[in-house]
Amino acid sequence: MPRILSPENLIPMKEAQKLILSSFYYQPKTRNIPVKNAAGLILAEPVLSQRTIPPAPLAGPDGIAVKSRDTKGVSIENPREIEAIRVNTGLPLPAGYDAVIPVEEFHAGENGGYIISSSVSPQQNTVPKGADVIKDQEIVEAGHLLTSYDVAALAGFGIRNVMVKSWKIGLIATGDEVIPLKKEPLPGQIVDTNTMMISGYLNGYGVLTEVFPIIPDDPEIIGSQLNAACESCDMVLLFGGSSAGSKDYTVDGIEKSGKLLFHGVAMGPGKPVSCGLIQGKPVIGMPGPAIACLITFYQLVFPLLKSWGVPIPPKKNIIGEVTMDLLPFNGFDIFHLTVVRYECGKIYIVPLERRFGQSMGIRADAILHIARGSSGYRKGEKVQVTLIR
Repeated sequence: MPRILSPENLIPMKEAQKLILSSFYYQPKTRNIPVKNAAGLILAEPVLSQRTIPPAPLAGPDGIAVKSRDTKGVSIENPREIEAIRVNTGLPLPAGYDAVIPVEEFHAGENGGYIISSSVSPQQNTVPKGADVIKDQEIVEAGHLLTSYDVAALAGFGIRNVMVKSWKIGLIATGDEVIPLKKEPLPGQIVDTNTMMISGYLNGYGVLTEVFPIIPDDPEIIGSQLNAACESCDMVLLFGGSSAGSKDYTVDGIEKSGKLLFHGVAMGPGKPVSCGLIQGKPVIGMPGPAIACLITFYQLVFPLLKSWGVPIPPKKNIIGEVTMDLLPFNGFDIFHLTVVRYECGKIYIVPLERRFGQSMGIRADAILHIARGSSGYRKGEKVQVTLIR
């Protein structure tokens, strides 16, 4: 018998979020990767420099390298011609020379030397050995989020590989009608794009993904594949088959292999989402329609990933005038895709008309949330939206 997703069977979105966050313990994992691939990832252990930089004293300004003892007693009233060697900024000091006099502060002498009118102390106007870093010195501590600058600097310090925090999520599309991207769909068939979309987002946050083969509408096969995926992954996202149709079996597959926490959340889009526990790991049944899948990902998967330490950038919100009335839906959290327009110095939030397919998502700039219990918004009212591009 098909499952019925009636309003009384749905749980509030906030309750679903709390249940997900409280039900799963994540055991931190690490992986060793080339430093050149580490931008955007989080260090799992401190990194020590493999080089002393600079390895020898360098000239600071362009000028002459001198032996500081030869300048003792020199002044404007008591200039002196000394032996010295011309040097340029950043070049090593010649052996035996320990200071630099800038080019503006000397001139050529009559006996092949240089006439100076001020004294210098040892290492003056130089960059000492190890001024940047000393070999085996800790450069960055564990927990540091690496930027492209950091990665380049670490490479310069002789670091070839780093240990970073690691997460792996399995992605499984289900449905007799779902086909791989490489095939041309016939009437009634759907190309699997959800795994590609979500994998792209996850990989951008440094999360490893494994896309498993598409599986048919069979609860036994679904359950078997879920068990296999949970063996190697920290979380599994199951796409499609979570609604109340005659062939929607993903919830049955979750129940056969583990424990179902909930099926159906009072949110739109995204109502048929489900969540279960298999081998102690979260399995989330994602809605099949792309927009519903995206909203569910943002609202239910994101918070769990953040709690696991995944470096997801903070939300970027913007405030503007909504261009039409938006009514609430009793007992539901409602999400509208919107366009953000800048006209005559003002920001306008333009809700997109709900329609079948994926083209609406391409046009959208942001998501507008009408919270459960809200009275909605009226045209011209200031609203806050979360940017998605």
